[in-house]
Amino acid sequence: MSAAALALRHGRALLFIAVCAAAAGLAAGYAMPKGIYPEVTFPREQVVASLPGAPAATVLAGVTRPLEAQLSSVPGVQRVKSRTIRGAAELSLFFAPDVDMAQAHPLVLARIAEARGAMPPSADVVAERVLPSSFPILSLNVEGPYPASTLYELAEYTLRPALSGLPGVGLVAVQSSDVPEIEVLLDATRLEAAHLTVPDVADRLKSANTVQAVARLDAAHELSIGVVTGELASAADIEAVVVGGTPAQPLRVADVGHVVERAAPRTTLIRVDGQPGPIINVARRLGGDTLALDAAVLDTLASLKPTLPPGVVVRPVYEQAEFVADGVKSVRDAVLIGALLAVLVLAVFLRDLRATLLAAVSLPLTLAASLLAMRALGQTLNLMSLGGLAVAVGLVIDDAVVVIEAVHKHLEAGLPPREAAQRGTDELFWPVVGTTATTVVVFLPLGLLSGVAGQFFVALSLSLASAVVLSLPIALAVLPALAAAVLRPVKHASAGKRLADLYARALEATIDRPALVLGAAALLVAAGAWCGTQLASDFLPEADEGAYVIDYFTPVGTSMAEADRMAAKIEDVLRATPEVLGYSRRLGAELGPPVATLASRGDVAVRLKKDRKRDIDEIMDEQRGKLAGAVPGMRIEFVQVLQDMLGDLQGSPEPVEVKVIGPEHAVLQGLAATMARRLDGIPGLVDRFDGDEGCAPELDLRVEPLEAGRRGLTAQAIGDQVEAAFLGEIATQLRRPTHLENVRVSADHGDASPDGSTTPDAIDRVRVSAPGGAALPLASVARKEPQCPPAALLRENQQNLVHLTARLSGTDLGSAVTAVRARLKDLRLPPGYSWQVGGLSEQQSESFQSLAVALLVALGAVTAVLLFQLRSVRSAIAVLAATPLALAGGAATLLAAHIALNVSSMMGAILLVGLVVKNGILLLDHALVAEEAGASHRAALLDAARARVRPILMTTLATLAALVPLVLGIGAGSELQRPLAVAVVGGLAFSTAATLLVVPALALALRRDQR
Repeated sequence: MSAAALALRHGRALLFIAVCAAAAGLAAGYAMPKGIYPEVTFPREQVVASLPGAPAATVLAGVTRPLEAQLSSVPGVQRVKSRTIRGAAELSLFFAPDVDMAQAHPLVLARIAEARGAMPPSADVVAERVLPSSFPILSLNVEGPYPASTLYELAEYTLRPALSGLPGVGLVAVQSSDVPEIEVLLDATRLEAAHLTVPDVADRLKSANTVQAVARLDAAHELSIGVVTGELASAADIEAVVVGGTPAQPLRVADVGHVVERAAPRTTLIRVDGQPGPIINVARRLGGDTLALDAAVLDTLASLKPTLPPGVVVRPVYEQAEFVADGVKSVRDAVLIGALLAVLVLAVFLRDLRATLLAAVSLPLTLAASLLAMRALGQTLNLMSLGGLAVAVGLVIDDAVVVIEAVHKHLEAGLPPREAAQRGTDELFWPVVGTTATTVVVFLPLGLLSGVAGQFFVALSLSLASAVVLSLPIALAVLPALAAAVLRPVKHASAGKRLADLYARALEATIDRPALVLGAAALLVAAGAWCGTQLASDFLPEADEGAYVIDYFTPVGTSMAEADRMAAKIEDVLRATPEVLGYSRRLGAELGPPVATLASRGDVAVRLKKDRKRDIDEIMDEQRGKLAGAVPGMRIEFVQVLQDMLGDLQGSPEPVEVKVIGPEHAVLQGLAATMARRLDGIPGLVDRFDGDEGCAPELDLRVEPLEAGRRGLTAQAIGDQVEAAFLGEIATQLRRPTHLENVRVSADHGDASPDGSTTPDAIDRVRVSAPGGAALPLASVARKEPQCPPAALLRENQQNLVHLTARLSGTDLGSAVTAVRARLKDLRLPPGYSWQVGGLSEQQSESFQSLAVALLVALGAVTAVLLFQLRSVRSAIAVLAATPLALAGGAATLLAAHIALNVSSMMGAILLVGLVVKNGILLLDHALVAEEAGASHRAALLDAARARVRPILMTTLATLAALVPLVLGIGAGSELQRPLAVAVVGGLAFSTAATLLVVPALALALRRDQR
């Protein structure tokens, strides 16, 4: 019994199974996590070490080098990059793509433990995996007519706990520059008279503020606990603590200083819409649903609003869910519009409403069931996986079109519906299996792709391949049964007969002139190859996210007040930009996930209005120009939020990076300066950095060993006293209703700024206490030595380096890198020094190489399918001849549409390999059947041409129509799939002509040679 007869016998059961699978798919799609990108993982580990106060050179020698030596030997590590600044070092470990990072993390921790023996005891080291969940999907400004410290407490102790337990939530963090604390300000003169130091007072407060269980008391069958408590509850309690004196005349804190409630010394500065205030960053856990989490956060905030103080407003300044929702909506619309256009193509050809609707039924059944397959494969609904479904619309309907067209043809011949359904399906069974197989096998080599590009487009490939595979049983099992039940005898012929006659005559005129046909094809391929050389090249397509980040870098050593004043100019420009909806600004060290950053840098998160006429690049370019004149001393970089996140996750935040490697840092700086001058004037290079971070000014207080020793002082003792006097010491904590609040003890300098900095004169007034109680001027045991060592020291694989970086505007990555290489190719370097290009261009090169290998493997897989299907090497060669023509057409179309060659468009080229041979299979399979029936090669080809031109044109036009919405690039996130769709549309349209004319001529020529 044939497959068609079996399908007709069990038609009701098969339809029931298909409908159930579609319903389950819809339920699975509703429950699947939704996000902007697939759940990408990165083979990278971040290690951050701190050695407070130490110059960069000291940190490099004592911390960075021991860690580099140990971590380089972790199995799977391919590259180790380090960045060392004052007091901290940041190391990035890049692993091989196939390394299991869950297993690698414990190995990293073990190597860090081994390195600790060679590091100073005060060094602290933290290691974390680099995950997308480290970055927020939602940033909220908390604003209101209250002090910033009050808003901080509201955000930290009311809003954050309410958000932390929501489904799918990851880290919820509050950032503010105004964290309230209790400060004990001690008078230096009174301390000296009392023979006390700041650490002495801190120790007394710590001892006084204690709660200790001392006994268990059992009386009258009741157990109670005896507690000795000296718990401090207020500033008055702190002032009453005795810190010295005699039993007759005790000395209290109030006698040597005073207690105030104010914000902790600032290491960061946070501004929300220009005013001091906190930011709440909400991240999702791995596998969390962005849309559901965003809705839950906003619902929770709405429910809390009546309980908040009057005038408090919490509003998003970055909301990834908005972009996700818009992207999902645009892909949904692309699917629906594409499906409608494809169905209209069928209606024009078939002129039969029942047949048209029957073919259209395959779309919802297949696409809905595909969601179930995606859920089983662990996929999420994101722009890439949904984009795969949008691309699949035309491919899914192809199988249905071929089967329904064959059934309809037999209906036109007068057969009853059941017999027409069986015969038409039997005729097309193996060709449909073969054409589906060629589409699916091209995606098998995508497992060779690594990195972000691989994970992005593997998600697209899985959803597309799932839909194409599921379309096969729908077309060969479900549709024949429905056709037998629904279709009626045809009284009029469908469209295409005149077209078939015209095509047959054209083929008769060309089939015997293979040299002419192949010569014309060769010229077209050469023209397409030339178009390919003219294409711009990029890594990943960029989408307008509606939000971006301005990273700003003030000169190293700039005071926080001056850096704040300079950065305020950015806010002036933002307020003057009508498209800006809101923004928040940060300044200082440790602004994000564990990183080693200089205190002179910051960033501004900007959110744009949805109803705007200008795109994001125009807005950024305008602001870039304004800021260049408004803040000439500040380096500024513009980047969209998701691009910034992906760059940080990959460890390559800049598109263009030139690394200069060698032994001496001073020589590297000189070479970098020379190279920076050579790169001047390259079009499109913006936000440039010449590799010179500058120097970090410091005042060394070098202890005189002899003088200090004579007075019984050590460098450690002197450092502790001076540090406590200026930076303060956290002595204890006061219990508040919702939290513990730090109590900081420090000297009262009177002129200290909010960030804890003082004037240099304050150093001259400092006195240190010797063990005997004598107070000595600091100058008597230490001399001042102004220094300005390098602010940052970079290394890669234990070699020193300096890097030059730039972003792009108005140019493509490939052109920019080519121009950079051309400017530097004749640069002569000293022995032992070298330069290389890194950044995103390095990843682009690796991805393109992987895609080229995947393309070759796909060709091999398709060839294997053709040999099985056509059972002839010559026939397989004839069908594959359409491939170079398709690639040439794709390149020409990309060039005409001004679209760069990137990972997306190269994915389109790989997909073309599977698509272009489908028509060849339909044509030559029919010719093969005719030959087996006794026809000559030529007659068989002409017969196949007449019989198969209509399904070939129908499937091609349906596929092209389904891709129209993606080609137009309408909607958020559509930029990701548009290069793929344009390449496929151009290549498929071009190759169809090749299949109809070149393939038959070549097939006949090869068979004549065989004779």
